[in-house]
Amino acid sequence: MSRAMADAEPTPPPAEPAAGRFSIERLSSAFARLMGAPAGQAVGPAAAVADSDAIVVDEPDAPPSPQMIVEGMLFVGRPDGHPLTAREMAEPIRGVDADEVTQIIEQLNGLYRTGGEPWEIVAERGGYRFQLRDEFAAVRQRLRGNTRAAKLTPAAIEVLSLVAYRQPITCDAINKTRGVRSHPVLASLVRRELVAAENEVAEGGVRLTRYRTTDRFNRLFGIASPADLPSSDDLDDA
Repeated sequence: MSRAMADAEPTPPPAEPAAGRFSIERLSSAFARLMGAPAGQAVGPAAAVADSDAIVVDEPDAPPSPQMIVEGMLFVGRPDGHPLTAREMAEPIRGVDADEVTQIIEQLNGLYRTGGEPWEIVAERGGYRFQLRDEFAAVRQRLRGNTRAAKLTPAAIEVLSLVAYRQPITCDAINKTRGVRSHPVLASLVRRELVAAENEVAEGGVRLTRYRTTDRFNRLFGIASPADLPSSDDLDDA
């Protein structure tokens, strides 16, 4: 990929495809967001990439291998959190069937064991998902128990609460309620995919950005929708 393409400003992620279907564009965009890599940069244990600053090659990029695609799908996962079936993973890969996907998964697990990686792909409920190996179970439990406390500062919790109970809400409204500038905190919550920004054009051509909680927020807090949040007498109506 040329330096000009690497430096180009990333485009917004594509709309969610139909249920059960995947696209390479969606996988690349979602996986890059998940791993914090620039759009278009390959990531993952089976996708070692040379430093783009060390050499610039103008030749066309090689298409991703079936192994990279399967690994990317498993890293991203399904929106509903259910395991991915071999048939689902084979669907967007030309010339690959479900049995070959199973073989690819076995090959990936072999690479992970050889490389001493802490994760593995396991079969569950008719599909496959990533998990930490059994010897890392204690670490997994600690992380699950401390995720919210470790990742959210008091300011972030305050802003997230305002968004959750008053959504859709503007940054100005949050600033007025808190009495301090809140945009950096909102930007952090958007990066963590707990909050999503929605742009609209109001009367007179004024551009407004409103914030809502995301499906990831719902999953982390164990609710189906914001309507399931506990009632709060401490927050006035927006």
